[in-house]
Amino acid sequence: MIRFFRLRDGPRFLAVLHEGFYLDERAARVGRFRPVEAATASLFFPDLIPVRTVTDGEGSRFLQLSDRRKGEELRLLFGAPIPSSPDPEAVAGWEALFHALVEWAARSGTRRLIAEVGGDELRLAFLRQVGFQPLRRDPVWAGSAQVVEHAFQIPADPEGFSRWALHRGPGGAWLEELRHTREDPLSTLAGCIRELGPRWRHPVYVQVRRETPEIARALRELGFQPAFSLWRMVRWIAIPVPASVPEDVEAGASVFPAFPCQTHLWPCGGISRK
Repeated sequence: MIRFFRLRDGPRFLAVLHEGFYLDERAARVGRFRPVEAATASLFFPDLIPVRTVTDGEGSRFLQLSDRRKGEELRLLFGAPIPSSPDPEAVAGWEALFHALVEWAARSGTRRLIAEVGGDELRLAFLRQVGFQPLRRDPVWAGSAQVVEHAFQIPADPEGFSRWALHRGPGGAWLEELRHTREDPLSTLAGCIRELGPRWRHPVYVQVRRETPEIARALRELGFQPAFSLWRMVRWIAIPVPASVPEDVEAGASVFPAFPCQTHLWPCGGISRK
């Protein structure tokens, strides 16, 4: 079974926090998500914070996820304590938690669970053991704050910004390629990076969907270097199909009761992605 985080779970959550893993690489890198603050805020303002902290019946394992895209997917953010080895016995409790989570999510119509992590083997092995499979691998490039200075020295293409989405937080910025076009990648990248402003002093990451020689050349010219691979992992959820209702059942009866499921982007060229 699973249940939502309660106030009395706080001490235990704090005790295992250092044994946890981020399961959303972007949120971790830009510093937009803090597990303790999210758990506390969602406890007192559940209708305002799209983050849910769930735990097993004993309150020994905690999983935080976002349901911003209601009715479509739940995005994993953080879990603790994550086993330090892929030992089946150590993962057994998490398998039970995810099994219960999937059953609950299916009743609310959720189609998939999503996690996005860097290419370290420990997190990937854990996700595979609890039922996730690779969906996509994107190269991620990284650069210091100097890439912003370089961007201001390059003519920008104001019509090409919609190729990229810009996510930023107190720890860094993350550019995500939304679609591949024939536009000059150097001018569109420079234009998007400029939105960080000349006083930006944090790392910048670029997630590339399709790493062409032109994009690689543009990234190097701006001062970026290949950093890691971002794995998008998915666990698909089978949605219950309502059984045919016998004619003698009163019209309007519900065969499957509904259990509805009860983090900031900055636009780049007018495009915003959650």
